[in-house]
Amino acid sequence: MRILILLLVLPSLLMAQKKPLDKKNSSVTYAMNHILHSWTGTSRDLNGAVQLSSAGKIEKVALVTKVGAFDSENSNRDAHMMEVTEAIKYPNVSFYSTSITETKPGELEVKGMLAFHGVNKETSFKALTSTKGSTSIVKGEFIFLLEDYNLERPSFMLNKVDNEVKLSFEVSY
Repeated sequence: MRILILLLVLPSLLMAQKKPLDKKNSSVTYAMNHILHSWTGTSRDLNGAVQLSSAGKIEKVALVTKVGAFDSENSNRDAHMMEVTEAIKYPNVSFYSTSITETKPGELEVKGMLAFHGVNKETSFKALTSTKGSTSIVKGEFIFLLEDYNLERPSFMLNKVDNEVKLSFEVSY
């Protein structure tokens, strides 16, 4: 009988564990530049999960946020950004990993798909992991190009914004 119970329970102990995000302590921030100024917009309204191996290593990640959830502390700029990104037609920006490799303790090489403005594009970046008490934290950043997502670069005073957008994140789980 004990062997039967062990055989039934053991597979569930060896299987991967999915952990939801700690929404209060997770965020995604974009940074953009124009010849006259630079700004950032942050979303703290992330949904997603992290899948861990039985050894507690990150195997997969999936994240999504609403384009309209980004706050640059300028409502006119945020409204214009929603217009430029066609946020009603394409309301979400999401990322899911296709591979995660620990290159050394606390450092990950992440590959995955960034979906934005109706385009799915492969991207890769490095991320750092740490723990604080019982909370795990992953931080990283990467650059993407507006033109890769079929977005017209907005202009201000006859000058367009830079094509590069820096996306940084901090995910707690």
